[in-house]
Formats: sequence, structure tokens, C-alpha cells
Amino acid sequence: GLGCATAAAAVLAPGRRVETLAAYAGGCVSGVLCVQPPGNAFGLLFSACGGMAVVCLLPGGWLAPAADTPQSGENAPAPARSAAASTRLEAVAQSLSSLAETVNAVYEGLPRRREGFRWVIDNVHDTLCFNCGRRETCWKQEYTATMAGMEALRPLLEQNGSVEAAQLPGELSRCIHPAALCAAAGRSFALYRSRKEARIHSEAMRTALTEQYSAVAEALGVLSEQLGRPGDPEPYKSSRVAEFFTGLGAPPQECAVTLDDLGRTHAAVTLPRTRFTPQELAALAGEVGHICRRTLEVPQVLSCKGMTTLLFSERPALRAVFGAASAAARGEVSGDAVQQFCSPTAAQMILCDGMGTGRPAAVDGNLAAELTARLLKAGFTAELAARLVNVALALKSEDESGATLDLISVDLYTGTARLFKAGAAPGFLVHGGRVRAVGEATLPMGVLGGVNGQSRVVHLTAGDYAVLVSDGLLVDGAGWVAKQVELSAAAGDAPEKLAETLVQTARIRAQKTGRPDDITAAVLRLEKSG
Repeated sequence: GLGCATAAAAVLAPGRRVETLAAYAGGCVSGVLCVQPPGNAFGLLFSACGGMAVVCLLPGGWLAPAADTPQSGENAPAPARSAAASTRLEAVAQSLSSLAETVNAVYEGLPRRREGFRWVIDNVHDTLCFNCGRRETCWKQEYTATMAGMEALRPLLEQNGSVEAAQLPGELSRCIHPAALCAAAGRSFALYRSRKEARIHSEAMRTALTEQYSAVAEALGVLSEQLGRPGDPEPYKSSRVAEFFTGLGAPPQECAVTLDDLGRTHAAVTLPRTRFTPQELAALAGEVGHICRRTLEVPQVLSCKGMTTLLFSERPALRAVFGAASAAARGEVSGDAVQQFCSPTAAQMILCDGMGTGRPAAVDGNLAAELTARLLKAGFTAELAARLVNVALALKSEDESGATLDLISVDLYTGTARLFKAGAAPGFLVHGGRVRAVGEATLPMGVLGGVNGQSRVVHLTAGDYAVLVSDGLLVDGAGWVAKQVELSAAAGDAPEKLAETLVQTARIRAQKTGRPDDITAAVLRLEKSG
């Protein structure tokens, strides 16, 4: 009875005097009623009352439970930090999105300046004719003839930017200040043209700014959603991995082993800034995989602000083999750019074709491919990456810039492939030994304020191919390309060999047609992960 009373008091009312005594007394009474013979219960009851009296005399602070230390910063548990970071990212995303919407709403609500050539005529009147003695005659009595003469100046000003006294039309020949009239018309037209260019530039900047805000807001929203779903934690494995790194002399600042929605194991270990060789990373993958009882890939290394984070992921069922080949239209500089790499869960292949040929096209193509690759590695989706790259191309310089974007991202666990095309030539997929072309005509990036892209999802398996080509390779049509891809896939050619075959054949065909262009082929083949 005393044992039950003590347990009830400790569990039901810790630190509360009255509730504790009530729970304790109830347990003691229950115990006293069970004592046999009943005469022995008085001694037990007396002892219980004495214990309760002692409790009543104790200071209240002695009975209070130890207060929980608030966990913040580095001491906060990982799920709490993830939830807090997710909430803050979502708030920032909503703020940026609201900012873009507000700017657009204000712009749409403001009255537009509809300045045409009439503004030039009004400015000439206000700066020259207003103080002229013939103002009443020209602008009232002979208003129609004066306006006809001013309108006749328009083609001269648009063509040359100025007008000479000898070029004045007959309706303005009565002007007593012809030289001053020509000078005023030239200044007014130059000011009108500069104001028009400033409005166009301002609208382009507003469009670029709001587009960038919207794209970044969506990206932050995606990251917030990912942080809000950190996966099911594995505390035992996390502690084992932390002990392993501590034994190596590198105690981790943070260590978390989780299972995602599909049951795949992921581990994130944050250490003070440390450099690892490829051999060391491979060895770490083996040891951590042994602890987690899973086969892990070589970890991805992220370094920032004196910290190094190792991201371990379970080895996927598929692996990607890449190949690429290119030939410049003239010289050695090609306007096409290729990026091929694997993120922890997906294989990424990017092909960008800069507008035109030569060095200017190469600048646009390489800029688009490099920025897209960086954004994909940071976790952006293809659509969001395309929107940000579109803004970068639009603001790169005063010259017109543009580049196509051809992208395929393959989930190496499931084989799900996501294709995104913006102005790119059709690509080719080989699935089950049969080839098919994918993609339709769209506008490239950097041309419009937004991106007119096209997305598609397909499923690939081991042995399948994905081929991305620039439009220079299709100068002689797409039929022969599809046949060559199907033949090479049936023969099991390596991606590098297939790319070389396509480029060399296309180059020979382009020389026959006399329409040289940059030619590029990028090939990806899926294989079973060994």
C-alpha cells in the first residue's frame, strides 16, 4: 500500500503538495484495509500519518520537479529545428510572393502614359511657339494646316532623328523661326524617344523583379515543405553514427539518421570544417552503411561557414552512364553547352543552345547551363530554375540574349524521368528497345518575361537511353536520328560512342546541305546498380 501510494503521488501530482498528500493518503488507506489481522493496521496508519506530517513541514521548493531546460539553437532537437526552419521559410516565401503580387497590382492600377507623337508637337508648342507673336495665327486660325505640317515631320524625325530647315513641309514654310523650329522638333523627338525607352526598360525591370521574387518564393516554399517532412528519425542509429565519428576524433555537431516516405535511409552528419579525399569518403560510406545495415552511396559534401555536412543516401537501384559529343559550326567555339551529373537521388542531364553561333552564343549557352545545374543541385525544380535563368539572361546585357533549355531528371530509385523543354529541339527516348521522339516547339529562355516551357513525366528502366540534341543535329530531319539511336541501343553501344556517331553523321549531312550550325548530342543510359 505504501509503495502504491508513493508511486501514485510521484506520477499523478509531482511537485503539488495537496494533490500529493491526497494521492498518498488514498494509497495508505487502501493498504491499511488489507492488513490482517486488523489490529496491526494502527501502527501502519500511525507511520503513514507521521510521513505525511513530515511532507507538510518540508519547504515547497524541495517538492518542485526540476524545470526542463529550454532547448534552443544547437541544443534543440533536430525535428524542432526543422519545424521552426520550415515555418520561417514558409513565412519568407509568402512575404516575397505577396511583394511580387503587390508590385504588379500597383502597376496595373496606375494610369498609363499614352505618349505618342502628339507629345512631340505639344512640347514644340510649349517650348518655342508659346511666346511667338504668330502663335494665334498658326495655332488657332490655321490650326489644321499647322498640325498637318507637324505630322509631316514625323517620318523625317523617325528616320534621321533631326530635320533641316530645307526639309520643312509647305504648311510650316510660313514659320518666322525655321532654324529654331527644327532644333525644337529634334530636341522634343529625342526626349520623347528616351522617355519611351525608359518606360520599356522600367517595365522590363519590373517584370524581371517580380518574376524573380515569385520564383524564389516558390523555391522557398518547396524547401519549406521538404524541411517539414524530415522523415522518421532513427535515434539508435543516429547515436551509433555519432559515436563512430567521435571515435575518429571528429565529434559531430549534429547527426541524424532518418527514413523517408519510401523507407530509404538517409544520414546527415555536420562536422567542423574538414577535408576528405575520395578514398576517405568511400570508406566512410562503407562504415556508416554497416552501422545502418544499408548500402550507402559516397556522401555528398556541403561546406559553408566553417562547417562541413556529409549527406549519405541509400544506394539506388539504378545508375546513370553519361556520354556527350559536340562540333562547332565554325572554328572551335560552340554555342551549345552540356551539364551531366548525379545528385544524391537523381541523374541530371542539361543541354542549352545559345542563340546564333560563335562566342556570343557560347556565353549564353554556358551561362544558362551552369546556372541551371547550380539551381538543380540546390534543390530547385526544373520549372523554377528555368524562371530564374530566364531573368538572368534578360538582364545579362543590353544585347538580346536567349538560350534553349533541354533537361531530363531521372529518379535513380524508381526510374521516373521528368523532362523539361524551353525552345529545345525534340529529344529521343529508348524504352523496351523502341525509340520515340519527345518535345514540341516552344520559345527559348530570355526572349519573354516568363518561360514558355513544356514538362513531361515518363518511366525508364535499366537498359533504356535518353538522348538530347541541339537543333543543328536535326538539320537533315529527325528520321535518321531515331533510326540510328534505335540501332545503337539494340547493339548496346556506350553513351559516348552513340553521341560521337550522331555528331559525326550530322556534320557530314550538314556539309552537304550547306547550312552549318553547332551540333551537340548528350546521351544517358540507365544500368542496374551493382
